[in-house]
Amino acid sequence: MKNFISYIKVTIVGGALLLIPLFVVIAVLLKAGSLIKRVVTPIAHRLPVQIPGIGKETLLAILILLLLCFLAGIFMHTSIARRFKRILEDDILVHIPGYSYLQALSTDKLTNSHDSTWKPATVLIDGNEVICFVVDETEHYCSIFFPSAPTPSSGTICAREKQDVRYLPISVSETITMLRRLGKGSAAALEKIRNT
Repeated sequence: MKNFISYIKVTIVGGALLLIPLFVVIAVLLKAGSLIKRVVTPIAHRLPVQIPGIGKETLLAILILLLLCFLAGIFMHTSIARRFKRILEDDILVHIPGYSYLQALSTDKLTNSHDSTWKPATVLIDGNEVICFVVDETEHYCSIFFPSAPTPSSGTICAREKQDVRYLPISVSETITMLRRLGKGSAAALEKIRNT
């Protein structure tokens, strides 16, 4: 019974850690959309074309939002933007529950590469390969996040010597899916390491 109550608490906390940042993102997008729509409405009324369905105001607002995202993406390649992003993440966004987790997952999904700041790995503890994420590293040490299963958005942290860490040849999203499935697929991932 105690394990069941603990599972319920961890699941509720994990759900909250996912939903709170998600609601913040949705609220920001809705606010940005309404501001853009207010600006484009006078412009859209002057356009001589009619667009059935969504309407020319909505279409123009979507196009402007996509253009702004594109321009912001170009700006993010500059050193000033990267510095600003690092300050924003380290000093402000880190206080939003679940931000780091969502950032690692979205970076992995959107870039379709291993550019995420999190790196899937395992650490040998009492003869068991424990799945974890390397979230930071120095010359000799790694900062490790040990996610819970089946709620990988919560867990525990520690620092380990680099020699104790074995990186997994899978993505962040594959690792999170494996944890949600209570480890299904982890043996195959470890076999890949063994065979290299």
